[in-house]
Amino acid sequence: MIIEIASGKHKLKIDSIAGGRAIEWFIDDLQILGPKGDHPLIGGWYLMAPWAGRIRDNQIVYKGSNFPQDVNFQNWAIHGTVAFSEGKIRNQSETSVEIVHETNDKWPVKMEIVQKWSITNNFVKSHVIVSSVSGEFPAEIGWHPWFKRQLTKGKPAKFGIEAISQYEKDEKNFTLNKTKSIGVPPFDDAFDVPTGKGFIEWPDALRIDFTSDLDTFVIFDEPADVFCIEPQTGPPDAINQPRHIVSPGKPLEASVKWEVTPL
Repeated sequence: MIIEIASGKHKLKIDSIAGGRAIEWFIDDLQILGPKGDHPLIGGWYLMAPWAGRIRDNQIVYKGSNFPQDVNFQNWAIHGTVAFSEGKIRNQSETSVEIVHETNDKWPVKMEIVQKWSITNNFVKSHVIVSSVSGEFPAEIGWHPWFKRQLTKGKPAKFGIEAISQYEKDEKNFTLNKTKSIGVPPFDDAFDVPTGKGFIEWPDALRIDFTSDLDTFVIFDEPADVFCIEPQTGPPDAINQPRHIVSPGKPLEASVKWEVTPL
């Protein structure tokens, strides 16, 4: 089901069947999200949960037990399960909507994942909470928006994050839990961003300043026509070096505010 939330000419179109993802983001007459590709993980703007990024050996290892996850893109179990699952619409209004998902039977603890989209005249807020009522297990979350490099007006996009370092990767391209000095783009890499802040600007068109309670961002800017800036609770495979354990009364929660300024 396609849902639209809007405040004036600021609009977000969301597909509840396709993981509750935003498929179009209109700022006046400018649509800024990358188009749908030939795979569910390409295009739009979707939630990554209950893990974000690639996981080593396509499994979660916790307290000595292995929990294999389905391969969902090329050879990887990547970006969680929400993007592939239909969500239930809850608490919808003109300017906000909640979409509810549950973890599948590959997850040893049943968790509820509630994502909320809200919009005003000058910002969009993405929010998620992952909770459990039956037991404990690690979880990681993040968002994966695809942005157009060139809009129908203005100059090509430029962007930046307040990164202090870049996560290292091994010979198989898996992110390690240690950092190094920031390299030279293009990137398909995770960065340590303690402030949770950054920006995107299409000169002579518009600017987005984003603030979050997240300290990790992945930048994927290898394609010529789109790029991705992905705020996350940890780098790829962080779930196998657990930072966040979800248990009854201890959910995992995160949000990002994307503030828009026409230029």
